[in-house]
Amino acid sequence: MIKVLREATKADLEDWIYNIDLEDPKLYEELRNPNMIGIFQLSGKSAERLKNDIQPKNFNELNATNAMARPGPMENAPMYVAQKEGAKSSYPPMVRDILKETYGVCLFQEDIMEIFHKVGGFSLEEANEVRNLMKKLGKAEKNESDLKKWNTIIKKFVKGSVKNGITEKSAIQIADDLKLFSGYSFCKAHSISYSYIAAITLYLSYYLREHFYSSLLSTESDQSLLEKLIKIKAQGIGILPPDINKSDVSFSALKDGSILFGLSNIKYVSPNSAAMIISHRPFKSFFDFIIKTRSRSITSAVIKALISVGAFDQFEENRKKTLFMFNKFWKSKKSIKVEEKLHVIYSKLVLDMDRVPGLETKIDDLTEYEKSYFGFNFFSTPFVKERIEVFLRMAKKRLIKLSFSDVNQTSAKIPIYIKSIRSFKDRNENSMAFLTAEDMYGNQESFPIFHSYFQHIGSLLEANKLYLLNMYKSEDEKIMFGQDGWINNAFKIKRMVKKV
Repeated sequence: MIKVLREATKADLEDWIYNIDLEDPKLYEELRNPNMIGIFQLSGKSAERLKNDIQPKNFNELNATNAMARPGPMENAPMYVAQKEGAKSSYPPMVRDILKETYGVCLFQEDIMEIFHKVGGFSLEEANEVRNLMKKLGKAEKNESDLKKWNTIIKKFVKGSVKNGITEKSAIQIADDLKLFSGYSFCKAHSISYSYIAAITLYLSYYLREHFYSSLLSTESDQSLLEKLIKIKAQGIGILPPDINKSDVSFSALKDGSILFGLSNIKYVSPNSAAMIISHRPFKSFFDFIIKTRSRSITSAVIKALISVGAFDQFEENRKKTLFMFNKFWKSKKSIKVEEKLHVIYSKLVLDMDRVPGLETKIDDLTEYEKSYFGFNFFSTPFVKERIEVFLRMAKKRLIKLSFSDVNQTSAKIPIYIKSIRSFKDRNENSMAFLTAEDMYGNQESFPIFHSYFQHIGSLLEANKLYLLNMYKSEDEKIMFGQDGWINNAFKIKRMVKKV
């Protein structure tokens, strides 16, 4: 990523990122960005929830968030938040002083060593041996000899703690807590290095946002890519479709702050093909492109893909017409390579196209093209920016789920676009339907609406419309409308459907 950013910004990023002001409030402001993406170790769902609870305002709090963003340590989060906000730790002052950086919560292996050293009177070498022993005790299967060693250590720790004015009961409780924590303790130096990388990505995300995002997008798969595009769009950053005269090999940031799709982000267009196209620019027309890029690497499949996603819209916006004409041209040219002869064939076809009916590009054509060559719908979709912003805010408040993949056994509303409704009679001659729908990430599902539901909501559903529908996952992992369990209350059923 640094290499991509350096090439994009023409800046010596190493000088910047290794001299970041870790207390720069802008870094922690970026952590509160509801559509934050690409932050090292802190962009996952569990880490995001933890980050929202802790609201880090400095590097120590960022480091603590990083250390707790794993199974096990995350159980300490409520205590950390409470004590950060002023709640008093149950530990005696001597222990609280050791743990003041983490608001009285033990998070690191170094904390364990310091408590055994300063509170229990162990030497640093002995404290390190305790740390190693505790790692063994954190395993499911424990060696009997290790358990005996631990009992001996506890006796010594309690004795040393009592000398330091701590009660025997409190000392035993501290030791038990440390033993429990040992199974998932984190090395502080390791955590700091991770957190510094997180700070670097926060810096890049805030100060070089478009460049950071464009380099991040260049590494994503179809599904992850769409999710990130939606979050970027929700921040008001323009995302532009591929342009044959402007696009780079992959995503790139423009001077106006928008992000432009790359040529190799299109199915069938390889990085080599994209580089070859770029080397022959500029192109004055579609025909100029065909002439300049005559080679085995620029196949008809490459050209059809470029047409379909709008790379040639500056020359002709009617993609269906251009595709039809290109197919005719490709068949007609055969092995002809002389430019003058190709121009004659092309010019005749352009004139003929005006007399061919039914070549208007419709929204269904655009969505099909995008799905075929991007793997998802982004530019041609009912999920426009304003609706996406609302859905993301609702999801943040846990009022809705965002996609079919988020659905579980508990019924919850998700925004979907109904592509088709097929109504029919069941075996009892009662009306029901099958819906084919798409979520805002382009995932498609087909599911039944049984008569018990359909009799109440059939008249509320229309194809090619956006809805918030209650969905759940059945025992056999199928996506279903409604809720798990019998319901025949018309009012409650109708509330499961909300047109957007």
